[in-house]
Amino acid sequence: MICFDFDGVIADSHDFWLRVCRETLAEFDVCLAPEARPFARLDPLTFEQLGRDLEIEPTHFATRMARRAEASTEIPSLFPDIANLLPDAAELAPLAILSSSRAQFIKTVLAYHGLAPYFVDVFGGGSGRSKADTLKSIPAAQVMIGDAVSDIMAARAAGIPAIAVTWGWQDRNALAAADVVVDTCPDLLSALRHMCSS
Repeated sequence: MICFDFDGVIADSHDFWLRVCRETLAEFDVCLAPEARPFARLDPLTFEQLGRDLEIEPTHFATRMARRAEASTEIPSLFPDIANLLPDAAELAPLAILSSSRAQFIKTVLAYHGLAPYFVDVFGGGSGRSKADTLKSIPAAQVMIGDAVSDIMAARAAGIPAIAVTWGWQDRNALAAADVVVDTCPDLLSALRHMCSS
């Protein structure tokens, strides 16, 4: 099974979540500086961790973020070429999503863009389990694709390779521990073909 992170890998949702974050923080009388990039170095890259870092009760903060996102009429766009990659990737192995975002939000975005049929499962956040623990519970997992250091560490904990994409939320320097770092969807597909054939 090929496991994809969602935000920053499939969905170009950074600006969406940044708006949701600012609106949610306003509920707690917290204001981010205009130039703030709260997700750039977050480890793990979860809304619970952001709450901790901002000294807000993490579960409550993450729940408020999720509810605000699910109530939004905005649907994040996809990264270029990702929709073209998925049919080819699905021929290599079953596809799943493993994300800190809630499963319902992910399913809504997938359905809107017509991508839901490519994924056999969606493992969303909010369960209280870490991404690493969830990944370890997927016996068929072959590779984890992510855009954050926490995705790489989850793959390490599960004993599977990690592919990092550079078009997501964290920069190349943060992704150096991945087995492979890719800059484009064609490069990602090449890496998947190599890993799934070995």
